[in-house]
Amino acid sequence: MKLTTILKTSTLALITTLALSSCGDDKKTTDTTTSSETTTDEKDEAQTISLDAFIMKDAPADTLDISAMRKTASPGDPVSFDGKIIGGKKVFVRNFAVMTVGDPKKLTSCDLKGGDCENCGTPWDVCCDDPDEIKANIVTVQIADDNGKPVKTGLKGFNGLKELSEVVISGTVAKGSNKDNMIINATGIYVKTP
Repeated sequence: MKLTTILKTSTLALITTLALSSCGDDKKTTDTTTSSETTTDEKDEAQTISLDAFIMKDAPADTLDISAMRKTASPGDPVSFDGKIIGGKKVFVRNFAVMTVGDPKKLTSCDLKGGDCENCGTPWDVCCDDPDEIKANIVTVQIADDNGKPVKTGLKGFNGLKELSEVVISGTVAKGSNKDNMIINATGIYVKTP
């Protein structure tokens, strides 16, 4: 299977998950609102989650590489790991607190290839690596609300987060994660290099 097909499939799965997770929202409406309108309570509720609470001033002492963490962690397990915001052409999900983090000890982003990979479209892509290595060394990190759904605020630019940033993430492996698709509900983000 070609890498582009795998990346497209992974991106489609993430977008589908986000779309479906927003479909089941129990919207508070009144008799005078239509299905597309929301009440003031909903708007206030969406604004109550501050991303500032998720920034760690210091990195945790005992962290794993993503590769090692993925081999042992199961849904519900607390985790702390090192990584780099790399993976594909789009590593941030627009308007949602979701990003892709990869293991820079196992994956080589295009910025480090020095022109040796003809498929590189962006410096943070890992398109030249083996597809099985990519799948085994990438995680999706999200900041979730109390219902486990991604917060509707983009992470790109927050506290200096950008493509190729080195980060330490603390959180919990999300329910439904498996060996092919691991999602981390972040409780803390430490930015090593913005």
